[in-house]
Amino acid sequence: MIYNTNSHSDKCTVTAVASNKTLDAEVMAFHAGRNLTVAVNKSIKLLMTWNGRCFEGRAAGMDFESAGPAGIHSARGIRG
Repeated sequence: MIYNTNSHSDKCTVTAVASNKTLDAEVMAFHAGRNLTVAVNKSIKLLMTWNGRCFEGRAAGMDFESAGPAGIHSARGIRG
């Protein structure tokens, strides 16, 4: 029997739309196709929602976009 597990990376990149700067962020919560919550610089919590092509959010008067965290798929047999 093979066990399949799907998870996501604990880091992702977030882009500030106006300045086109990319930031590394830590994923706090992720629901594929719905929402993404990240911590930028371990001090700013950013809530992002899925708009059909990417996650977008707003904080401190700035707009941010992200493709979300990378998916991790693994398959394991019964003996490891």
